[in-house]
Amino acid sequence: MEHSPPVRCLNLHADYLCHHSGACCTAGWTIPIERPAYEKVTLHFGRRFAVEPSDLPPGAAAIVATRPDGTCVFFDADDGRLCAIHRELGVAALPTACRQFPRVVLHDARGTMIGLSHFCPSAAALLRDPAPPSIVDAPSNVALEGPLEGFDAREALPPLLHREMLTDAEGYAAWERGAIRVLARNDLTYDQAVEAIAAATLTAQAWRPGGASLSDAVQRAFDRCSIPDAIEDLDADERRVSLALESVPEGLARPASFAGFRAAWPEASTIVCDFDRSVRAYLAARLFGNWVAYHVRGLHAVVEYLRICLSVLKMEAARHSACSSVSTPWQTVIEPAIRNADLLLVHLSDMKSLARRLP
Repeated sequence: MEHSPPVRCLNLHADYLCHHSGACCTAGWTIPIERPAYEKVTLHFGRRFAVEPSDLPPGAAAIVATRPDGTCVFFDADDGRLCAIHRELGVAALPTACRQFPRVVLHDARGTMIGLSHFCPSAAALLRDPAPPSIVDAPSNVALEGPLEGFDAREALPPLLHREMLTDAEGYAAWERGAIRVLARNDLTYDQAVEAIAAATLTAQAWRPGGASLSDAVQRAFDRCSIPDAIEDLDADERRVSLALESVPEGLARPASFAGFRAAWPEASTIVCDFDRSVRAYLAARLFGNWVAYHVRGLHAVVEYLRICLSVLKMEAARHSACSSVSTPWQTVIEPAIRNADLLLVHLSDMKSLARRLP
């Protein structure tokens, strides 16, 4: 009997539901609409909603029109901040990009991994869950019905352990689980956790075939990993943020770096440390089911990607702490920092371009 591949997510994302913040509907993004949905929407709303440029993406029948402020023409701010397509025709009539948002999907030999973009405020709020992050079977509210589009690595070679050796599916899964287990540890700060993952990864990269399996060696490496001292290096943070910004393709609005990062960081770091658990949960979310592992020359580069995610988050936290009241630090500093970090890392950055910049 044939079994369906497993579909997994992080436990902290398992309760995700859209709360109609409208963040995705007002972001000004270009939303292609596929032929079946286009025909349903056209029949109901007419053709005035669509823009039909000559360079449509593959599979698209048109682009959904936006208002002058970038808001989708179907967004109804006066009626519960709802999408008119969703309200009147149901989820099946939505463009794929809208139906799946904020899901970030990886298909590989292990099954389907579903992460979330925390640019969505509803997803960002889930990072306040006190439960340690872990990998679970994805419930239907996360997995949805029907196929999910994403990065398809099912026919690709597994990620590289280092420049001269591949992992296997079991070994890479053990590495991902081990790294998330480290990020779940409440006795480590977020920066200690990242460096502990780096230390375990370096040990695991010494593995050679002929003895224990790679998955066993990886598990031992994480079980015995040292906890390095966390060293503040703002020069390195700025370099890493620059790498992320440089990976934004031409034609997209590249966010500005924050020139006041160094001056604002001492105060911002106090706020970020108060939300250490949420920061570690955020890093676990960027690590789980990540695409970059299939584009780099070893697991050490995936750790460097994790450092980039942390540096971008720190930069954004400093930006918001410098210009906002900190009377409600989650709403004024941490949540907007997380949302802006994922706007850059998930939606603007080109993953292949960023991967080429990693060691």
